Amino acid sequence: MRVTYLKLIATVFFWGSNFAAGKIAVQSFGPYSTAFLRFTVGASLLMLMLYKQEQKLPKISVNQLKWAAISGLLGVVLYNISFFIGIQYMPTVRASLIVAFSPITITLGSAIFFGEKVTVLKWLGIIISITGAMLVIVRGDFSNLLAQSTWGIGEWFILGAVLSWTAYTLTAKLALKAMPALTLSAFSALIGCVILFVPALQHQLFERMSAAPWQAYVAIIYMGAAATALGFIWYYEAVRLIGVTKSAIIGNLTPVFAVLIAVSFLGEKLTIPTITGGVLVLLGILLTSRK
Repeated sequence: MRVTYLKLIATVFFWGSNFAAGKIAVQSFGPYSTAFLRFTVGASLLMLMLYKQEQKLPKISVNQLKWAAISGLLGVVLYNISFFIGIQYMPTVRASLIVAFSPITITLGSAIFFGEKVTVLKWLGIIISITGAMLVIVRGDFSNLLAQSTWGIGEWFILGAVLSWTAYTLTAKLALKAMPALTLSAFSALIGCVILFVPALQHQLFERMSAAPWQAYVAIIYMGAAATALGFIWYYEAVRLIGVTKSAIIGNLTPVFAVLIAVSFLGEKLTIPTITGGVLVLLGILLTSRK
């Protein structure tokens, strides 16, 4: 069991460090090529894992293909394009704390579309998290809430990433009724990768590849292998062995790792509003995740 917890913590570290790795990669490859190359690696490894598990590549029905395509469009294409464009224009620390708000939007979406009950404690968590996320966005001054300078390109695209991931997670609840998790992830990653090839090609994919330094390639391989493929396997192994709730609570440490890595390796600065907002987001998520 100790090994399971260590793997889960390693997975959360992979996800947290994905922000810094993405920041490094996007400087050389741009957002579209970064997303495509990440899932070239990730989809290849997930398909290999699926082949190893099934001893063949399973045939999927038209209905399953539909769900894989929807998941690929939402969770791979829209999320990653929004995410990588967003971190081009704003610090990794702020981006990671806004993305950390995703569990709250997922909870709200589950209540609206699936009729899941939201208790008073969860509503309290939602309000606290919204306050924390807005504190990060407005940099501690709520009088800036409607100011044009507050809502830059980065903020809008990172919020788009949150909405894309929320939609992906909600549709996955339906998709997973039609196919196993690994099959869904492998085929949605493959479909998303194929779609991403078009905008990547339109934005000088091969020219960027020929000019990129080795550090950018290491970041791509890391995101595809660790944060995408290995992270998937270890997270679902943890869900199976220790349960969804404990796995999700530990998963909430993702922005903590993201912030620590951004400060340590990217030289980004922490401000009082960012720290306060981050603490409020995490507190809200913990309250919302309680039964």
